[in-house]
Amino acid sequence: MKKKTITMIGGSGFLAKYCIAELLKAGHNLRIICRNPHLVGNLRTMAPIEKLDIVKGNIMLKHTIEPFIKNSDVVINFVGVLNDSSGSQSFKNCHSIGPQNIADLCSKYGVEKFIHFSSLGADIRSESKYQYTKGLGEKNIKKSFPEAIILRPSIVFGPGDGFFSVQAKLLKNLPVVPLFANNKYQCVYVKDIAIAISKLVLEEKYNGKIFEFGGPEILSLKEIYQLILNTLKIKRIILPMPLSFANFVALVMMPLPSPLITFDQVKLLRKDNVISKTGNNLEKLGIKPVSPREIISTYIS
Repeated sequence: MKKKTITMIGGSGFLAKYCIAELLKAGHNLRIICRNPHLVGNLRTMAPIEKLDIVKGNIMLKHTIEPFIKNSDVVINFVGVLNDSSGSQSFKNCHSIGPQNIADLCSKYGVEKFIHFSSLGADIRSESKYQYTKGLGEKNIKKSFPEAIILRPSIVFGPGDGFFSVQAKLLKNLPVVPLFANNKYQCVYVKDIAIAISKLVLEEKYNGKIFEFGGPEILSLKEIYQLILNTLKIKRIILPMPLSFANFVALVMMPLPSPLITFDQVKLLRKDNVISKTGNNLEKLGIKPVSPREIISTYIS
């Protein structure tokens, strides 16, 4: 197996760290581009510098990432934000313009493979700005680098996640849990995605494909709450409430730097987050997906 020189952009997040570990295990040489390398010292301990280098760069400033993409076999983009802002970390910049900048450079320097993390539900017709900009990012990438591999995961779970861990804290602290919608999710295990990345890095036959990653089980939001409650061995009242009240909560939380819910996220609650009937999924890569039921007791308490 040929060892690749892999540049990972936005490689300091939850999902990226698991992918880094899997790719290091496979023997590849990694370069992690971050806006603030001094804040990701925890990555430095994962491997010696000749196997894992951490550099500064910003996808909105092409010249800061160009020297690293130029000398790469594979580029993987993890950049994404959950809350929109009026600054450089806007949905438009992070999901649409930045990915196009990366794709342009990958095309310019003949990079072997570009893997881009999008989102399940990405769609330029979506009323959600998050999903719209994700869809626009995919479109922009395909124009510049048609052979890019697009990955659309459902909600990703595992130790250190921002979903089950956060929901567990809320459920422990709230005597009554509001249920604004009972839409369905196909949560996917972070280590399954990391294994998928390790396979996609080496396989040429998947270039240009769109993959949707979901777990083996579709759970409603109420079922997810109940799973967490059972795991914590506590009881709470789950109270259905109209989405209009969720908009009120979003309005109250608007001034907060990291609100628990936003108007755009309320729009996401109107749709299920499950994979389509596509054959491009984890099973296609020979991976048997893991259910949250098998894992969450190991990291929430």
